[in-house]
Amino acid sequence: MAEQTYAWNNQIEYLKASRGSIWNDDYLEFLVQRVWKIDKPVRVVDFGCGLGYMGGLLLPALPPGSTYTGIDKGDKLIEEARSLFADSPWDTNFIVADLDEYIPEEQYDLAVCQCVLQHIPQAKRILDKMKRSVVPGGRVVCIELSRDVANAAIHFDGLDLAELNVLGAAQKLRRLDHARGGKDFCIGIKMPLYMQRAGLEQIDARVNDHMTIVNPHGDPQVHRRNLESYLAAYGTVASMTEDRREEVVRHLIERGLDEREAEIVFECERKMADYLREHRETAFIVDASCSFITYGTRPRGDE
Repeated sequence: MAEQTYAWNNQIEYLKASRGSIWNDDYLEFLVQRVWKIDKPVRVVDFGCGLGYMGGLLLPALPPGSTYTGIDKGDKLIEEARSLFADSPWDTNFIVADLDEYIPEEQYDLAVCQCVLQHIPQAKRILDKMKRSVVPGGRVVCIELSRDVANAAIHFDGLDLAELNVLGAAQKLRRLDHARGGKDFCIGIKMPLYMQRAGLEQIDARVNDHMTIVNPHGDPQVHRRNLESYLAAYGTVASMTEDRREEVVRHLIERGLDEREAEIVFECERKMADYLREHRETAFIVDASCSFITYGTRPRGDE
């Protein structure tokens, strides 16, 4: 898999902090029971499973007897996942494997991935492998962000990010990164098209209804805990300080922005970092990540 994936071995705490801010459990239950209408045990395979977060969400919602197999390149991630599920009542299996090289030893009823394809250059080949991993009539589900949408759906009370006009520069940066390295951080909005091209049928999509709200009005301990969780999930922004301006701007220019655009991106992230540092007791943040849940089925005649 891409070099980026190896780095996830060192991101266990980040994954624990960030993955808890993606789902409302009742919405996943709604998808399983009312949308996908899964009413008998299924075999699930999770591509790029990380710590098995999707398994922990899916298995309680699925019919009893369902099984879960998680696959990830990161051996430390898989070791941690096995530990997390060691005392669980569910039938789980975790495999250390590069998704590019992995060949499923069996076919599954449901193949899932979450926030994985956006990190993989030319990710459509992994989607093809997900399709081949399920039985004819089996379902493929991809949960991915579109950063253009996610970045526009953040509000920090008392901080006007719109005045910086950062979205245009950020969109350009993502397009340049995609053209240069193949990673597409806006893949979420494109998944219905990619599934159609992969030969899946009955394609549909939903938007995750979860929103992160850091609200200072109420229990101070709850606010502090929610803010710390937010900081853990978005620590790179929180670490942006004025003394890093030259370094960050130079790096952004090397990635293709002009100097004015690079300054805009840095200034936006610095102001967000200042806000997070200076408003630890009063920060009011609303963040709608708007992950896209796209799903389709493998044709029944596709052997």
